[in-house]
Amino acid sequence: MIEVCNLHKSFGDLQVLRGIDLTIEKGEIVVILGPSGSGKSTLLRCLNCMDDPTSGNIFFHGVDIADMNVDINVHRQKMCMVFQHFNLFNNKTVLQNLTLAPVYVAKKKARKARLAKFFKKEYNEEDIRSTKEINDTATKNAIDLLAKVGLVDKAGEYPSKLSGGQKQRVAIVRALAMNPDVMLFDEPTSALDPEMVGEVLEVMKDLAHEGMTMVIVTHEMGFAREVASRVIFIDEGIIQEEGTPEELFTNPQSERLRDFLSKVI
Repeated sequence: MIEVCNLHKSFGDLQVLRGIDLTIEKGEIVVILGPSGSGKSTLLRCLNCMDDPTSGNIFFHGVDIADMNVDINVHRQKMCMVFQHFNLFNNKTVLQNLTLAPVYVAKKKARKARLAKFFKKEYNEEDIRSTKEINDTATKNAIDLLAKVGLVDKAGEYPSKLSGGQKQRVAIVRALAMNPDVMLFDEPTSALDPEMVGEVLEVMKDLAHEGMTMVIVTHEMGFAREVASRVIFIDEGIIQEEGTPEELFTNPQSERLRDFLSKVI
């Protein structure tokens, strides 16, 4: 599903990623570990093209999304990101947060389909919904997703009224509302109080069991052991070691990984 080839990323003279090669298959749960400043979050941001790579290729469904001529917004709809600090729209209710992007995208597609029909051009959109149908569909989907994470009663609330754990669960289902093929998680529990971490990890475990492809930067070692199909250890912008959780946690090959694990476990 994703193939990263010789990816480099620099900020001025600071070289953050130094030749990352990585393949992610459909249904994999890839957990990325590493010390602060190792390039973990930068790698995620490059995958989502929030940061443009300095050089290298990122193929998503066979399309090089690192190519500046590609419309990244089309592909980003299918590769959604959940952030450390939630990034909810504070001036919108929970329900509005969940429906904003799906409604906008659906209306954009509908306009394109109508124009194509008007000019008798071929267009593969299955149906052209009215504005009301688009809104109703997005709202129903949002309510279903909120029910999935136990937050239907918060649909009309603003983010300021939610706990940290509730905000992150809303952020996760906001990404799910786009029906993505891949979800990227950038330290989704690091901004939470310890007692709220569990409720967010449970949602992520449910996604894993449902077969969602996920790339997760986290310091939750127990979660990585339990859920990951593959663990990658990054340090100084390079993949130092990768393998199954069993291989990396019980038999690390590099001295650097052994030192890292001794400090975090």
